[in-house]
Amino acid sequence: MGVFDKIDFNNLPEGFEESSVREEIIKPLLDCLGYSAFDEKRRIIRETKLKHPFTRFGAKSTRITEQPDYIIQVNGKNAFTIEAKSPNQNICKGKHVQQAYSYAINIEVKIKRFVLCNGKEIIIFDVDENEPLLYFKFADALEKDWERLYELLSPDAFINPSIFNYKRDFGLLCIENGMKPNELQIFFNCRVLDIFRIDDNLFTINSIIIENNEEFLASFDFDISLFEEFMEQVPTNLKDIVKKSIRMAPFKYLTTSEDESFKINFKAYLTEYVIKNGNEDYLPFKIVEFIDNK
Repeated sequence: MGVFDKIDFNNLPEGFEESSVREEIIKPLLDCLGYSAFDEKRRIIRETKLKHPFTRFGAKSTRITEQPDYIIQVNGKNAFTIEAKSPNQNICKGKHVQQAYSYAINIEVKIKRFVLCNGKEIIIFDVDENEPLLYFKFADALEKDWERLYELLSPDAFINPSIFNYKRDFGLLCIENGMKPNELQIFFNCRVLDIFRIDDNLFTINSIIIENNEEFLASFDFDISLFEEFMEQVPTNLKDIVKKSIRMAPFKYLTTSEDESFKINFKAYLTEYVIKNGNEDYLPFKIVEFIDNK
């Protein structure tokens, strides 16, 4: 993350203690995530004194002697807490994790996620999970670590978390790899996940393509002239439900299990124009022929 580019995390200056972690690490991080003490929708609350400083573990009630360093609110609701510790403190296990957990489950706080940072490392926990959701050392952080942190702690993570479930688009990957539009490809055993009727003449199939051990979402369009060819590849036990689903409102067939999906074969070419749809961009393929799979 660019805001930390000038910091040598392997050689923090002398006297860099908990207060420095708050000001030099946590505050800039929260700024980058879009939080502020002055924003009611994405609010930072510092060192809130709890009115009911007790946390119950089973039948036992334990008094909390301190207060959370930061409570982060999204749209007026508590989203997560952050605890700042000195660089020499263990934030992965032990008393500090137990302390942060006790804040998280307190009746006044009641959040699912809590974070600890000691200036060299950051770790994110879920109150219902034994293993952390994310851990990394700032000195070794990769782009994917920052991306995952954003997915877990940004306002969108609590407002609209589904936007992070999108897979990379296969059509855009093909362009990145040098494929040119209108170049014909053959797809065998392409598993159908969803089918949408876009209008009277256009249908779209969504499928997962695996490339270099990574899953990509691919979109394949075909027009009404190929509808019967497509239906010939649908398994007999699914033909009626597929046809009914995409010919009647809401004009879509969505699979929820492998039994409801099926594989098809076809020829298609990459189209030329990127489609922007809500939170994603994608480049669809155009099917020109379904290949007999018998």
